[in-house]
Amino acid sequence: MNDNKLILTKYKDFNAAFLFKDGDIDELILSKETAFNVGDIYVGRVSIVKNDLKACFVEFKEGLNGFLPFSEIYAPCLLNREYDGRLIQGDLIAVMVTQEPLKTKGASLSMKLCITGSYSVVTLDDTHIHISSKLRKDFKKQLEDYFKDISLKYGFIARTNAAETQISILEQEIIENCNTLSEICSIMKYRSPFTALYKADSGFKQRVIGIKTDKYNEIITDYEEFYDSFSKLNNIRLYSDVQMPLKAIYSFDKAYALATERKVDIKYGGYLIIEPTEALTVIDVNSGKFDKHVSKEEAIEKINFEAAKEIARQLRLRNISGIILVDFINQQSDSDNEHLSSVIRHELSKDSLKTSLIDFTSLGLAEITREKKYSSIYDIANNSNV
Repeated sequence: MNDNKLILTKYKDFNAAFLFKDGDIDELILSKETAFNVGDIYVGRVSIVKNDLKACFVEFKEGLNGFLPFSEIYAPCLLNREYDGRLIQGDLIAVMVTQEPLKTKGASLSMKLCITGSYSVVTLDDTHIHISSKLRKDFKKQLEDYFKDISLKYGFIARTNAAETQISILEQEIIENCNTLSEICSIMKYRSPFTALYKADSGFKQRVIGIKTDKYNEIITDYEEFYDSFSKLNNIRLYSDVQMPLKAIYSFDKAYALATERKVDIKYGGYLIIEPTEALTVIDVNSGKFDKHVSKEEAIEKINFEAAKEIARQLRLRNISGIILVDFINQQSDSDNEHLSSVIRHELSKDSLKTSLIDFTSLGLAEITREKKYSSIYDIANNSNV
């Protein structure tokens, strides 16, 4: 049986989650308390309209501006007048934070409000039922049959985690969040600018709850506040042996180094060089010393395959997003490259975020894209002077 553990702790002044698979670090979450969280809903004021960008900037907390694309406008959330097809400077609108600030960009906002639960997302602008494509077909059919005759004020999305609970509990969560959204809609026109209409869970809690439970067998924490906060999660236990702290047992420093250092060793003498830039991330695969007992071609193939596995893990571990260019060691035949492509795609499919191998460029670089969600470990560490 796999021995996968999720460790919740404090590390380098961060709230931290270390996910170990068979003793090796596989994912790392670092987070600090922030002034706002993804999912918070505010009364904001339009500060600048940029028709050339098809977007506007909205002050949603005093002194804090976010970016609202015109595609995220939802007329009922314009609070001070009837919607006439445009937003103008000074308009009061209800907005939800949809993405935390990334690098130099501010938070992303939407007027299409929703309430996210452990198993579902209740939506204001869509009255239909949507079901995660990652759920089994038989379970999707079961959900469709169950909810087809249930009348709800708003639509909802059944998340992948819905498979981890009873449908009656899913229904209860949806009804409660429908009531919450209804209450927000009833009061938002009567609240002053920068009022918080709804406060979501902390970013740390959202990310931990979002980890699929089949990724770990046990949750361990050495902090009572985490034990209480995550008490609804299965298999959580409080660790209290001060003589042998979790940091020593699970080598947090080693795991952190693997997620932050420029050079990463891989099997068969190879290594990766990972270079984040403002626009993209570049990863160089190096052969190091070839194994003398195998041919050069076989050694290159082995190193490239191991590099593909490690790169997929590093994307998860470091939360690298956007465009990633990988310079694998050149292989001689098209069939070798096709085999490498299939290995890359298989490894990337393990990611909970949408991650794809686009193709190899004309220069032989593998172009990978990964969904942008939350700050990378690199940005968190450097912005916090860790």
